[in-house]
Amino acid sequence: MSLIATLPDVPLDIVGDIHGEIDALESLIHHLGYQDDGRHPENRKLVFIGDFIDRGPDSPQVLRRIQQWVANGNAFAILGNHEINLLANDAKDGSGWYFPQQYPIDQKRYRYQMMEETEKSALVDFLNTLPIALERKDLRIIHALWQPEKIQQLRLLEENITPQQAYFHFEKLRKEAIRLESWFEQYQQEHHYYHHHCRIETEPMPMMESIAKRDLFCNDFNPLRSLTCGTENFAKKPFFAAGRWRMTTRTAWWNDYQETTPVIIGHYWRQWQPKTPQALFPEPPNAWLGAKKNVFCVDYSVGARWRIREKPSLHQPYRLAALRFPERILIFDDGEMAETI
Repeated sequence: MSLIATLPDVPLDIVGDIHGEIDALESLIHHLGYQDDGRHPENRKLVFIGDFIDRGPDSPQVLRRIQQWVANGNAFAILGNHEINLLANDAKDGSGWYFPQQYPIDQKRYRYQMMEETEKSALVDFLNTLPIALERKDLRIIHALWQPEKIQQLRLLEENITPQQAYFHFEKLRKEAIRLESWFEQYQQEHHYYHHHCRIETEPMPMMESIAKRDLFCNDFNPLRSLTCGTENFAKKPFFAAGRWRMTTRTAWWNDYQETTPVIIGHYWRQWQPKTPQALFPEPPNAWLGAKKNVFCVDYSVGARWRIREKPSLHQPYRLAALRFPERILIFDDGEMAETI
């Protein structure tokens, strides 16, 4: 296998981040015209853009469906940052369905099906067959960031390396390199306080510059992290998100993307009808992004539906979408269709 894999020249339906929302997935597949085994009467193929798991009610079943469709040749899939976390054995917000140590923390907000211990080994094996990116002459698909230098780092790895092996290869190098940074000693001093307080939302967190520098360094050093998490910069002040205090914030890298090949991404929690403007998306929610208007984010925040189940009266902008390519039409899990601009 290759971590940068090739797509066939057929019509595609590129599905955004699912985050365990099995009902939304099954509804979307129906509206797209696919059969239960993933076949389409017009020979279209599904592409899953990563973040299949965490937070939603049934990550195991979402994975079973995707694995079935990939195995029978009716779908392609790439890894997102949540799958990388799993392969790295790094328990994060919403992953208690897989990591027992995370379950007590997740109980406060999520309700999900647990994965049987006997299934976990096969799950890791499946994820290790998936690439980080898919490409063909007219299209690039990646979870969060297309950056040529990082893509080239993965192209240079040995052909049969798995994502898990590649991740730990770069982590080993990172752990050696980080100790040479001028701020590393200060980071060690700050880390003790941060480690014991970073998950307490009700307790104010001071801005910790060396924690921010460490996060930026780690995200940039490992290309599997960069390409599935995107680029970041210093936040103006600490903010609480996804279960911990953060000192860095995402950036709109697509505004600097100058290549002509379109890129489809997920990851960034776009909303279809936001109540307030989104910092990363001042454009209309169906707009192509970037300097050349050729980057499209197809993640419409279905992973936040746990909030609706918790408080049904809330505004409901959280949807699962697929981008039909080359038609450039959006189809949502309720069957609504929208042109992109």
